Amino acid sequence: MRRILTTFALALVLTAGAARADNDCRVPAADWQPREAVLALAKDRGWTVTRIETDDGCYEVRGRDSEGRKLKARLDPAALAIIKLKLGEGECSVPMADWQPREAVQTLAKHNGWAVQRIKIDDGCYKILGRDGAGRKIEIALDPATLAVVETGYEFEEGDPGRFLAPGPAGTDGDSVGGLPAPDGGSAPE
Repeated sequence: MRRILTTFALALVLTAGAARADNDCRVPAADWQPREAVLALAKDRGWTVTRIETDDGCYEVRGRDSEGRKLKARLDPAALAIIKLKLGEGECSVPMADWQPREAVQTLAKHNGWAVQRIKIDDGCYKILGRDGAGRKIEIALDPATLAVVETGYEFEEGDPGRFLAPGPAGTDGDSVGGLPAPDGGSAPE
């Protein structure tokens, strides 16, 4: 019986580790680009870098984008491809009496072409977890009173050409990141 429990516990730990490793970068140290290349990439995008760290084998860049929004980017250390990007403050402080109903959040998501998997409340904001029109995983934080976007987050999968965004404000042509509305932007249904 003890052997069965030990085997089960080991299998559980290994499975949990594999699930957690989804955003890990598996690049040999010899293939890593130097930190100077990360800084050059950030400069090309108009980012002001406050910190570069390594986490789970990836570069993690924190700072502000060209519009002054807080950003956190996870980069593949060899290709300097974006794996995950969050823009905005992501916190709200609105009295519950002023919140829009959950149905309004669902209507906004449908209007923007987002496939909602879950709507939750986090840091005083509505958060939409789902996929955008291109099929990327998204996390959108909304001001609960105005439904304005206060933080956008998305995750690129291997082979997604969007991982290599052209330089520019917020990494695109200046309107939004990867088809997502910019914080303090987005469009509400009419």
